[in-house]
Amino acid sequence: MKTKTVLITMLALCFLIGGAGCDKETSNESLRIKDFSYQGCKETKSLLTSYHGEESIEYKAVANGYLHIKHINAVFNCCPDTIQADVSMKDNIITIVESETNPICDCICNYDLEYTFGPLTSNKEYILIFSSGAYVFSKLIIKYSPSLEGRITVQH
Repeated sequence: MKTKTVLITMLALCFLIGGAGCDKETSNESLRIKDFSYQGCKETKSLLTSYHGEESIEYKAVANGYLHIKHINAVFNCCPDTIQADVSMKDNIITIVESETNPICDCICNYDLEYTFGPLTSNKEYILIFSSGAYVFSKLIIKYSPSLEGRITVQH
């Protein structure tokens, strides 16, 4: 009986210690993107043509702890099946991945993407990492508040 109690106690401790050591990543169920849309193709360009036009990201706090993003002149294939954005968070680092599916043409063009993600906690600092696949094109540190808004220029 005593051996059984010790064994159960040891097992419980192993689960407790093992669970405490795990990295916690917020699932996309708690932090999510909503109201995603995009407009374009603004101007079709050959893949050999150099890119012109200012690319920027505008951000503004909206109701219920959400942050509205407008990515102006995002560069994608001129005929993808769709363009989408996904979000994940680990600690205070939020990664936004903008991507296209099934790009089939030999050209690129500029799109304007708009989406809202959250919820975020007021007065908490976050690091936003914007990427297209593995390529990180912008990083931004914010302290979320209901009056937060701004604009950054994307440097390639």
